[in-house]
Amino acid sequence: MIDVEFPENKLELLPAVFIFIIFVILAWMTVKFLKQLHTKELKKAEAAEVRMKEFELQNKH
Repeated sequence: MIDVEFPENKLELLPAVFIFIIFVILAWMTVKFLKQLHTKELKKAEAAEVRMKEFELQNKH
């Protein structure tokens, strides 16, 4: 097994904690952005589907 040694001075862990917090915040923002983008694309797809159905109904007659 790998031996893990922690520093005796816990202040040496602060940079890693800050980087981890920044990474988590950026990951959360990315997920939030992708959810918003998905919602917008879903609305566009629904609108396109409605237009296609209307077009089909107009061309049947």
